[in-house]
Amino acid sequence: MTSALDRWNPLTPLAAAVAMVLAAFAGPQPYAPALVLALALLVAFASDIGLEVTALTMLVVLPTFALLVVLDAAFPAGSGQRQWIPSRAGVLDALAISLRLGAAIAALGVIVTGVAPRRLTRALAARGLPAWAAYLVIASLEAVPDARRRAQDVIDAQRCRGVAMGKGTGVRGRLRALPALAGPLIVGLVTESEERALALDARAFDPRAARTTLAPIADPAAEQWARRVIWLALAAVIVWRLWQFAQSLTIAT
Repeated sequence: MTSALDRWNPLTPLAAAVAMVLAAFAGPQPYAPALVLALALLVAFASDIGLEVTALTMLVVLPTFALLVVLDAAFPAGSGQRQWIPSRAGVLDALAISLRLGAAIAALGVIVTGVAPRRLTRALAARGLPAWAAYLVIASLEAVPDARRRAQDVIDAQRCRGVAMGKGTGVRGRLRALPALAGPLIVGLVTESEERALALDARAFDPRAARTTLAPIADPAAEQWARRVIWLALAAVIVWRLWQFAQSLTIAT
């Protein structure tokens, strides 16, 4: 499946995502994470992956916010008794933490969802990434989709054998069907890892050898300058944050 981000060199959105994550934590709070979250979601919807990135972000942010609010209500600061009512300061702190977490997940979710792992590793390899590191990156990024696809194949195979693994079987039925899913899934993943190792050996894989590519990824000069500007802006934000931290230490002493 192609994405709108395929028009760019993968290193450009990767640099932007890393800069956005660091800016969300180092920038002014809570404005920086809110701006980063909105910008990441805007880029996601412009790249036709908005629903996936939004669902991934909300799946982590909402439970985190609810948990922090409940903890603040159950264990209020400066009080020896539980009031079960969250304080305004506790809600604001939970919102700030959730915003930073959501900004990081949304920014990185755009890369994970919108950039093909193999394009990203080819671009990194062109920049000097070792072959063994490229293989680890590809295997890690493709592990979850491969496991999900294999799990669906196991479910379909078990249904053909008459094992009730679908909806409507209840919690007990799903727990009883779990071994029928976990066993073949684990064995299949181990077998696939062995097959990949044999394939690397058959191709005389040498992590120290120089690699060539049949489809080099273009890296225009405009994108190279854009990445330099991103890193300079990020360095400025970090220096500003360190200067503020030093000023606070000076005032405290």
